[in-house]
Amino acid sequence: FIFVFQSPDMSGEPPAKKQATGKRYKLLSAWFCPYAQRGWIAMEHHKIPHEKIEVLALIPKEGQELKDVTEYTKDPLVLKHHPQGMVPVIVDEEEKEPAVYDSLVCVEFTDDLVNAGIVEGTTPLLPKDPVARAKARIWVDTFNKTVASNFYKVLVPRDQETRVQGMENFRAALRKFQENMKGPFFLGEHLSAVDLAAFPWAFRAVSVGMLERYRGEDFALDRAEFAKIYEWVQACENLPCVKITLPDKERLIGAYGRYAEGTAKSKIGEALRAGKSAHEHD
Repeated sequence: FIFVFQSPDMSGEPPAKKQATGKRYKLLSAWFCPYAQRGWIAMEHHKIPHEKIEVLALIPKEGQELKDVTEYTKDPLVLKHHPQGMVPVIVDEEEKEPAVYDSLVCVEFTDDLVNAGIVEGTTPLLPKDPVARAKARIWVDTFNKTVASNFYKVLVPRDQETRVQGMENFRAALRKFQENMKGPFFLGEHLSAVDLAAFPWAFRAVSVGMLERYRGEDFALDRAEFAKIYEWVQACENLPCVKITLPDKERLIGAYGRYAEGTAKSKIGEALRAGKSAHEHD
């Protein structure tokens, strides 16, 4: 698909409010996937009419637990719209237009739908000002590469040295996040794409306790040192658009057993085993 970026109106006149079309979408998702959670939160934030469809399933065989399932069962619908069958994917209800995928692209796409007048939406996830918008994108890229990717460098590797280094990097990324926060959310009073770049993994570390559950107490986040992170995670969880996306914690821990045991047959698992970072998966 091709993205077309339009230059802002330089006349100084406020833009005329566009009438929303009432268009509906399909969100192809997976309840356990943090990348899919980004797209789901963005859709809920803007109240974009959609049908959420679970297209990746972890189905235990007889005698298995959820943690023993190493491969996804993929719905043909996701393979139709994504060449590798990954989530999230956003496609119009009638599936007549090209699908949009990649979690951070999906987040921006929800803003684009609002800006184009296709949906009414609410506060933008990226600032309107071009400079502020560019800076926010830099933060998004930074935390995608540091918070998200280092989470997996703790959870997936088999050797302790790599895990410890991954945890040091994960803590450093969260320190940078909290040191640059401008309010209850990263950019101030409202949820933004920067929050969505980091929240799903912070939720798994802070609220679920995923890392210490699988790697021990040395991999916990100190509540005093990361007080602002704990407060930010709670502020995010309190938002209706986030609350609806939160999975059952024990079920989520079970779903991540395949990463902790190094058996996950996923793009991220393959990337980590190949010595890459999660954001470098093919």
